[in-house]
Amino acid sequence: MASFESQGTTFAIGDGASPEVFSVVGEVTSIAGPSGQASVIDVSTLASTRREKIMGLPDEGQIQVSMNLDPGDTSGQVAMRTARDTREQTNFQITLTNSPATVLEFAGYVLSFNLSVGVDQVITAEATVEVTGAVTWS
Repeated sequence: MASFESQGTTFAIGDGASPEVFSVVGEVTSIAGPSGQASVIDVSTLASTRREKIMGLPDEGQIQVSMNLDPGDTSGQVAMRTARDTREQTNFQITLTNSPATVLEFAGYVLSFNLSVGVDQVITAEATVEVTGAVTWS
């Protein structure tokens, strides 16, 4: 059976140094994405009898990261907020729990870091990372 559980999967942010060091973002509860797709380019002509199309560039889309807020997670959650504020391209990793572990690596921009506060709930945050370039699986 090739299935494996998601418990233990990590989301990490790079520090931009050389060599780059990745820090696990704390309190992550879920990760969604990459969610991209390729565009479709219409190449129909007046001689066409049906629409004719070719595939455009693949777009890796976005990654949503949900977490319990931890303002003390300076190398993880605070680094993500800083990356949003500075608008700098940042490297990320998602490490799955299979053995040997599958690692997704990509560059992106933190577009948002939103808080959610409610009665009888923990304070949560959701970040959106816009992927630029390819997501590599290793």
